[in-house]
Amino acid sequence: MENTKTRNIPANLPEVEFVDTNTEALVNKLIAGYETITGRTLYPADPVRAFILWLASVIVQERALINESAKQNLPRYAVGENLDSLSEIFHNTYRLEPTAAKTTLGFYLTTTLNEDYVITDTLEVTVDGVINFATTGYLVFKAGEDYAEVGAVCQSVGTVGNGFTPGQVNKLVSDEFLYFKEVSNTTETAGGSEEETDTAFYNRMRESEESYTTAGPRGSYAYHAKSVSSLISDVSAESPQEGVADVRIMLYGGELPSEELIQKVQEYLSADDIRPMTDKVVVAAPTTVEFDIEATYYIPTDKAASTKEIKQAVELATENYILWQTSKMGRDINPSYFNAMLMESGIKRAEITKPAFTQIPKGSVAVIKNCTVTFGGVEDE
Repeated sequence: MENTKTRNIPANLPEVEFVDTNTEALVNKLIAGYETITGRTLYPADPVRAFILWLASVIVQERALINESAKQNLPRYAVGENLDSLSEIFHNTYRLEPTAAKTTLGFYLTTTLNEDYVITDTLEVTVDGVINFATTGYLVFKAGEDYAEVGAVCQSVGTVGNGFTPGQVNKLVSDEFLYFKEVSNTTETAGGSEEETDTAFYNRMRESEESYTTAGPRGSYAYHAKSVSSLISDVSAESPQEGVADVRIMLYGGELPSEELIQKVQEYLSADDIRPMTDKVVVAAPTTVEFDIEATYYIPTDKAASTKEIKQAVELATENYILWQTSKMGRDINPSYFNAMLMESGIKRAEITKPAFTQIPKGSVAVIKNCTVTFGGVEDE
């Protein structure tokens, strides 16, 4: 079950408990009630007291279940199908279904023909015999040409079809057609996504309030862009000049969007019922600002025996910092945050040569280029 604490819950909302689950208070109440009814005192070693303790544990467990069940009526706590059911109170907001990756396939013939040669059958091409891509349109070889391209979609939904570079999807699964020579993908496969998580769905539900207007607020463009794919984690919407909406999108894990996904968002945001009539919508990947990491860390003498463990903790802290730094547009490059994360790994101190503090403008994102973190040795306190 996904942890609701990771959700973007407003800070002014109180923690909700529908029934009390304080075991000590319940035990005291049961003992007092028993002594009042029977007129006898229950001592610590009394078997009846042990029975009451067991009974209290059962009651508290049931109360915990009641609490959990009742919380499923609140969007900020609900999970799975319960959260899906609550979506009806929001503005046309439903959980995003998993999608399949897409690519472009290039086919070659053994010869050129004097007239157009059209293949109407769906053709399947595979990476490894398991992950297959099927053509989504007719394959048309123009007269005098031995090469043609056609779009294709993965036959397995989810991210499993993403990330195959040009040339990796190259084995024809379908029966070879006349004059067939070879085939391979010409673009990296991308666009496949898993079902939207509870956290992402809940946050998008709250953002849906911005969609009630078509006046073009930032929040509306952000909500609608995220509605295209569950891969999209961050959206920046600005207006660099009158009548222009500059929308930048990026994916979870700090990844940049593919051209296919950018085009898909462009088409979605340009619809008449979403785009204000006076707006020109431009969708693009964020502008990247490269940065390097160069740091040396030192371990206190009393922790010298834990050098290996601390080294692993430093590596994890570095990875977490890179993910934090590169996963949101407009986030300034902040070495102070890196230093704080390193200090939590158990080191004595760190000398961070790079990066230097750098402001990142809206619509831009920091991207790591080189990373070198070195162990400088052991020092006394």
